[in-house]
Amino acid sequence: MELIDRLEQRLESLLEEVESLKNENLQLKEEVEVSLSVLEEENRALKEELEQERSTKDQVMGRIDGLLTKLTNPTDSM
Repeated sequence: MELIDRLEQRLESLLEEVESLKNENLQLKEEVEVSLSVLEEENRALKEELEQERSTKDQVMGRIDGLLTKLTNPTDSM
């Protein structure tokens, strides 16, 4: 009878541990989802910033090309 009692206790303990681990797993999944959401937003903002930087660079390069053209063909601009 003592073995059955110990087995029941052990089974109850294991079931409690499984339940605890399930709860912890759910909490971790929620934390991961929140973190992924934050990362996606940061990535979106960084991509927008990068695109703005590229656009600015392209504009500057175009203006530099225009200045170089004026320097190499000074009579064309007058």
